[in-house]
Formats: sequence, C-alpha cells, structure tokens
Amino acid sequence: MKLQGKSILVTGGAGFIGSHLVDRLIREGPARLVVVDNFFLGREENLAEARKSFPELKVYRLDASDLAAMHQVVQAEQIEVVFNLAVVPLPTSLQYPVWTVQTNVGIAVTFCELARWGCFQTLIHCSSSEAYGTAQYVPMDEAHPQAAITPYAASKAAADQVVLSYWRTFGIDAAILRPFNTFGPRQNPGTYAGVIPVVIQRVR
Repeated sequence: MKLQGKSILVTGGAGFIGSHLVDRLIREGPARLVVVDNFFLGREENLAEARKSFPELKVYRLDASDLAAMHQVVQAEQIEVVFNLAVVPLPTSLQYPVWTVQTNVGIAVTFCELARWGCFQTLIHCSSSEAYGTAQYVPMDEAHPQAAITPYAASKAAADQVVLSYWRTFGIDAAILRPFNTFGPRQNPGTYAGVIPVVIQRVR
C-alpha cells in the first residue's frame, strides 16, 4: 500500500507499538500524520523523535471508541488511512472486564462505521495473538482456531469479527494484523509488559 502523500491517522499512536509505527510512517512521506491516544498507556515522550522529524504531527487526547469525536477528527484532518492500535490491555481486563470489552469492541465498530460512511479509504486493524488462545499446533497460522481465554482476548477476537463483518457486508477496505510477543524500546513497564521482556527481567 502506497502511503506517500496520504493523510494518516494512528490510534494508540503514543503507545509502545503505535509510536514505532508513527516513526516508520514518517519515512513514507505522508501529507498529514495524526495520532489519537487517551494516554492510558501511551506516553508523550514516545513521540519525541516523531515531533522532531515531523513537526506537523498532530496529537489528539481522545477516546478512540467515541464515534462522534472520531468522526470530527477524520473529517477535519481529511484522513485517508487509519491504523487502529488503540486498546485496553490484558492486565486491565482482569480488573475491569466490562469496560475492556465495551471499549475494544467499540473502537472497532467506530472505525468500521466511519469506513462504511466513506469517511476514509482503508482501515488497518491491529488485533492480537491472544485471539487464538493456547496453541493447538505450531507454528500457528491464520487458520488456527480462535479460542480466547481472557476478557481482553475475547474483546480482540470480537473486534476482529466486527471488522470482518463490515468487510463482508459493506465491502469496506480493511486488513487485520495479529502481532505475537512484541518487545523493544518503549515497551510498557511492569504488568503491562509482554511475555519476552518479563522473561528477560526474571533472568536478570
């Protein structure tokens, strides 16, 4: 997908993966680059390099599940491509399962609906390997059965089904990614860290 000259929105763009995506997108030469983040996990310092290399970067502190607010941002910024990485994380789902499911599914519904309205062209939805549950065979592939275990995993699997349903029913242009065990600079601290950084910390 050619991104040069496009107007791009990244939800969750101040987070661990989102901020790295923002850095990478800048290298593609977008016409406009916008971040939406509620800063529950996102950090302003994660965008420091992006602000230096792309001073035009706009950041909105908003809830990505808010349809009216997202509609306003997408329209005002003339967004063409949305990368959806906004999420309530797994540890939070164990304390607040209802909020987690409502928010994670709500974010997917919001951007699928905006895509259905023709407000932007392409949706790239970031899911999670958690949607698959425990591996029934390895290596795991896209055909692996989905057997979500936690409320977080269930919310991501449900959000995926929302995206697929809008693609099948309304023909929106969408793709789903399911990252596995990401780690690296800017990774989340403590209980919000992924499996690999936790293992590394214990080895130390």
